[in-house]
Amino acid sequence: MWKYLSLLAVMMLTACESAPNLPPTDTIVAIKPIESGIIASSDKYSYRFFREGVPQEYQRYKTFYERFHEQASGVRVNFAVKEHDVTADYLVVIDKHKLDAAQHSALINEYKAVPIDNDRLGVMFKATGFWSSSYAPELAAPYRLERPVVVSINDQTQTVSTLGAIALIPLVPLFPLFMMYGCATGPCI
Repeated sequence: MWKYLSLLAVMMLTACESAPNLPPTDTIVAIKPIESGIIASSDKYSYRFFREGVPQEYQRYKTFYERFHEQASGVRVNFAVKEHDVTADYLVVIDKHKLDAAQHSALINEYKAVPIDNDRLGVMFKATGFWSSSYAPELAAPYRLERPVVVSINDQTQTVSTLGAIALIPLVPLFPLFMMYGCATGPCI
């Protein structure tokens, strides 16, 4: 009986004390271009995105930016995280009132822009990479953004928090005692 209760307690503590590695939002304060891609950094984390695998997506974004950066009214950024891998979905919001007919057509046909509402279009870009702790030189003044960008983070990684690990430590030495008691007082399963 005790072994089942202790096993149940361990499972419940583990389930209750699991938490994602990253917060639900982060604020990107610096962007550093590197030869192989870009590094987007917050005060606490760095997100490194590389051109390998999808160089056409980076070229597509570069061309898009050169043509439409003045018409962009904002961005929405979401990071999907699993372990240390990050996939960034970058939605550029375009004000329709700032577009002429040729630009509107190019956005729809070349960039697969979708209507967000009556006044705005959205163009989606993706990048893949990984995250780590921030590194001070990546946050240097030349790479700082004038207006930081808030990103939402959907972290699928579940790890046991420090509190959960501490709560489990006292149960570990007791488990063999419960097993011995169960075997001594009844059938050993």
